[in-house]
Amino acid sequence: MIDQAPLARPYGKALFEAALEAKDLEGTHSAIQELSNVSETTEVAAYIDEPTHTKKEIANKLVEILGDSLNDLTKKLLNVLAENKRLNLISNISIIYTELLEKHNQQTNVSVSVATDVSDETKEYLLTKLKKSYGDNASIDFIKDPSIMGGLSVMVGDESLDLSIKGRVKKLINQLNF
Repeated sequence: MIDQAPLARPYGKALFEAALEAKDLEGTHSAIQELSNVSETTEVAAYIDEPTHTKKEIANKLVEILGDSLNDLTKKLLNVLAENKRLNLISNISIIYTELLEKHNQQTNVSVSVATDVSDETKEYLLTKLKKSYGDNASIDFIKDPSIMGGLSVMVGDESLDLSIKGRVKKLINQLNF
């Protein structure tokens, strides 16, 4: 499957810049998140994928469903996405907008996946190092994921640092396949 983030990035940036100019960052954020949540529901996703509906009909249906939850900027975005046949990018645009908003607010979300529970001492050490790298406003979440088998994996936005056993095994397999 094609990574849609590069396709969605210009739309996310344009929406963010328009919201910044309109001084409606938070309102637009909640509107694009609501739009993303609704577009991911089974019924709406099926409606969007239905080839008999025009893109304009789909955009109008989303506006009808969400009503006052959408602001003018997100309604305009929907129309542009419909014209360009890019309604499938809504979720990615929401993610990119959120990242831009966090960057604007100087907040970074860091997700640390670990195989087992982390001791308080280790957690404090990791928190100190991560806050030093990503700032004191960084929101750091620890997630227990036994599938990584050991080590840890750090996700910051669309960047990742995989120091897990699972990641090392994948690298080894890839090297052996070449």
